[in-house]
Amino acid sequence: MRQQQHLAFWFVLAVLAFFAGPLVRSGPELERDVRLEIEQTRGAVGELLGARMLEFAYVLYTRTPVAAATGQLARAKHTPAEQRLSNKVAGPGGALASALFNSYLQGLILQAYVLTLRLAIVTVWLLAVAPLLLAAVYDGLMQRAVKQAEFGALRPATFTLAGMLVIPMLSLPLLYLTWPWHLSPLLAPAWAALVALPLSLLVANSQPLFGR
Repeated sequence: MRQQQHLAFWFVLAVLAFFAGPLVRSGPELERDVRLEIEQTRGAVGELLGARMLEFAYVLYTRTPVAAATGQLARAKHTPAEQRLSNKVAGPGGALASALFNSYLQGLILQAYVLTLRLAIVTVWLLAVAPLLLAAVYDGLMQRAVKQAEFGALRPATFTLAGMLVIPMLSLPLLYLTWPWHLSPLLAPAWAALVALPLSLLVANSQPLFGR
């Protein structure tokens, strides 16, 4: 699988997770997880930074295209009059379908808020772990320079294997944004620690773009 196809796979998986969330989780479960995620975010980064994260998430939710999308979803929900009409025309089955439709749309609205909250979390954590990732890249460049200076072999097999590990790991924050189940914000440092070593190996065995 080419790198572009690999990245596309994880992107499609994240999109599917977003739309599948309300199908696998009920509205009360989603609301409970949102409250739990907010509490754990405050506990993980402190009240001051946690408040800034929530404020950033609120801005993303209310002042970006996300607001327009959630507004469209809210307007698409069946009104009580439409639900009564569904019951009258199609009987209990129609009423049930209308209720399920409303529940699904409400779940998507909650998923949109979770996405903005997690985007704020990822942004802050990426700033925190960026030095570690930069150090891994720098270490890989130094290893590569040593190999070239001593006529060492750049191993394509190691590069390919490291790429197979790095691409899914680098895609995990994207999947985290739309994952329908609750995840602790403290996973970010663990993710950075896991991705550092294969990232260093990937850079160390990368082939030169323009000759030596």
